[in-house]
Amino acid sequence: MILLVLALLMPLADASAASRLSAFNQAVAEAYGPYRGAVSYLRTENLDLAALELETAGERWKIVMSRFADTPPDAFAEDADWRATLGDVEGRLKAALEAADQGDRTAALAAAGPVRAILGDLRRRNQLVVFSDRVNEITASMDRLWVFRKSPPDFGAAEDLRRLREETAVLGYLLERCGEEAPAELSGREDFRRLIDGTREGVERMWRAIEGKDEQLLINTLRELRSFDRMLFLRFG
Repeated sequence: MILLVLALLMPLADASAASRLSAFNQAVAEAYGPYRGAVSYLRTENLDLAALELETAGERWKIVMSRFADTPPDAFAEDADWRATLGDVEGRLKAALEAADQGDRTAALAAAGPVRAILGDLRRRNQLVVFSDRVNEITASMDRLWVFRKSPPDFGAAEDLRRLREETAVLGYLLERCGEEAPAELSGREDFRRLIDGTREGVERMWRAIEGKDEQLLINTLRELRSFDRMLFLRFG
């Protein structure tokens, strides 16, 4: 009889744990949206709007702290750095807001910028993946390709071409996976599909630039791909 009761309760416990994890992810997403806006405004040196977004992000992060800092979802229960990580994000948002209010764009970016990687690492070390991580992977791939924007490859050097082809292939793969794994509420949106399709066309131009050894086409395409990457992060990351 006891075993029967336990068997009946287990699905309820699993559902409760999944629901709490979903609630955490949603709370983080509600703070992460204005955070992304703040980073974008800081990049374009619009400190007033960045400060507004940072204030909103900070207030919403306080909700994350109050609901989850002392009682993490089961998926994070064994993470010894759980509370410290959430507190680090809170402190960075506060410091970034103070810097933005003082007109110090560099300090604001230095404080806020790492939040994206901090949250990605939190999920990664706990073997969790959300759609935001797929966007992060595209940005990391673009960071590696961006090296060729500042230092164009020597098309006559086998190693340069190998690296360029490899990173272009990786970006193409990550882009397709991002499109395939997008939540239903995103995958059908026209603005999301335009960004995915535009990035896909950019990857195709990269291959043409490589095969044609066209440095100018390569540089122009990398600029365009970086713009798509940043828009993808701002709107859907």
